[in-house]
Amino acid sequence: MTKTELADELSVSRFKIARMLDDALEHGLVKITIDAPDSLDLDLSMQLRTRFGLTRALAVIIPGTTPDLIQDRLGRAAAELLSEIVTDVDVLGLTAGRTLAAMAGHLRTLAMCEVVQLAGVAAATPENGVEVIRQVSRISGGRSRAIFAPLLVETAATASALRREPSIKETFRRFDSVTKAVVAIGSWSPPDSQLYDNAGRAGVLDELLAAGVKAEICATLIDETGTPVGSVAERSLAVSTEQLRLIPEVIAVAGGPSKTDAIAAALRSGLIDSLVTDAALARRLLALTD
Repeated sequence: MTKTELADELSVSRFKIARMLDDALEHGLVKITIDAPDSLDLDLSMQLRTRFGLTRALAVIIPGTTPDLIQDRLGRAAAELLSEIVTDVDVLGLTAGRTLAAMAGHLRTLAMCEVVQLAGVAAATPENGVEVIRQVSRISGGRSRAIFAPLLVETAATASALRREPSIKETFRRFDSVTKAVVAIGSWSPPDSQLYDNAGRAGVLDELLAAGVKAEICATLIDETGTPVGSVAERSLAVSTEQLRLIPEVIAVAGGPSKTDAIAAALRSGLIDSLVTDAALARRLLALTD
C-alpha cells in the first residue's frame, strides 16, 4: 500500500504515516532487505547501465554457453522484467525471434495492456511475431494487434498494398502509441538474423553488406557505428526508425557469442534504452574501448 492509501485507511495525513514509518525503521520494528536473484550479476548490471547510459540493464548469469540455454535464461529474465514494469496504461510493442519466444513462454503475469506486433513475419517458424503476440496477449488479456504479412517483400508496391489492408493498417496506426517495446537484435556479421536470410532470398544481401550493415532492430539496418544504412523500409512491413526512436523505452533482449558486435552497434545507435543480456557478453561490451 502507498502512504496515501495507509493514511486514508487510518484517517491521518500521509505525512504522519511517513513519520511513523521512519520511526519504525529507526527502532528496528521494520527492516527493508533486497534479495537479488541468483541469476543476476548486479555489479555487471550496474556497470552496463552506467557505461552505456541505459534506463535498465540486466546481466544474466548463465551456467553454460549453448544457444538454447542462453535464449531460455534471457527469455525468463525478460518475462520477469515485463511482469514488474508493464502497467495497464502501457501499449507494449514486440518483435519476434527465439529469445522473445522463450520470454513469451516464461511469462506468467502481465498487466492488461494492448500488445502490438512491430514487424512482420520473417520466417515460418514457431518463433514468428504473430505467435509471440498471441502468447503475450493471452497472458495479458488485453487487445492484440498483429501483422499477418511477411517482414520483407519483393517490391515496394507489394509492401504499400499490404499496408493498406485494414488490419495491418490499424496495427501500423498503433505504432505511435507504443510506450514500451521489447525487441530482438539481429547480427549480420557473423550472420544470426532472420532478416539477413530474407535479404539473401530477395537478392539484396550483397548490396546491404556492401553498405556496411552489421545488425538490425526490427527492419532498421545499422552499421558498426550504429548509423542507419542500407534501408529496406520501402519493402518491409515494420515500425520505422523514426517511430522506434520515439518509443519511451525500447528494451533489447539478446545474447550469445555471435551477438557481441551487433549489440554494441545497437547501443551506439541510441535506438535502445534498456538491455537484457548474458553476463559473458556484458563483460565483452564493457571491455570495448569506445
